[in-house]
Amino acid sequence: MAVKVISDIHGEYGALAAQLEPGDTAVLLGDYVNLIDFQTLEGILSDVYSKEQVAQALELFARGDPHEARRRVREVVGSSSEQSARIGELVAESYRRLFESIPCRCLMIYGNTDNPWLIREIGGGRAEMVEAGVVEIEGQRFAMLSGSPHGPWTVGLPGEIEPAEYERRVAELEPAEVLCTHYPPAVPELTWDELAARDEVGSEALLEYIDRYEPSVHYFGHVHHPRTATAVRGRTRLINAGFFREHGTALLHDK
Repeated sequence: MAVKVISDIHGEYGALAAQLEPGDTAVLLGDYVNLIDFQTLEGILSDVYSKEQVAQALELFARGDPHEARRRVREVVGSSSEQSARIGELVAESYRRLFESIPCRCLMIYGNTDNPWLIREIGGGRAEMVEAGVVEIEGQRFAMLSGSPHGPWTVGLPGEIEPAEYERRVAELEPAEVLCTHYPPAVPELTWDELAARDEVGSEALLEYIDRYEPSVHYFGHVHHPRTATAVRGRTRLINAGFFREHGTALLHDK
């Protein structure tokens, strides 16, 4: 029926199921589990640790001290093997709920907060996870790239990779009509998060891919409250698919 692009679900699986029909193709751009909602402090981390501990680490990010914030986050998350194991159990259960909510063909990449090993293990044959490559969807070539490079705000989550490795994967992507990533291109109005009041930086390598192959559209996520959600570069429309946890609406791919 339709190709629907969705990013940054962060636990809103009921809303996801309501947006999809059996005949659709879902293209999911990562960040499926709700580790922590920065506004409400709801999420898996607050279910295991105290909201006070989590809030203290987030406050350091808000004050622009990412190095100390990373140290505090690791201090909290690594506080005991029992708590770490409990986080793993809750993340796995969250992925099970994710896949139960998808009634149609699904192609997906992982974001920085995701665990690619658990997605593969739990997703099984219910979805196709693409690390880096080109797939065909209704006659169009979609280049899909998982993960996010380490940057000033990363804390060592499973979906984060070394910048050089991310750039290598981008460089090896074949040409396609549609580019799908979790991480944004390095365009300031697209990478600045208004609510968090910080620049998520974005990838210059993605801009090089866009300039070289000129896909008709580049879909991405990661930035929840961008200064602007769309831009144009040459012949390519750059589109933030949106913070699904907040708006609950799939983006309809327009061929």
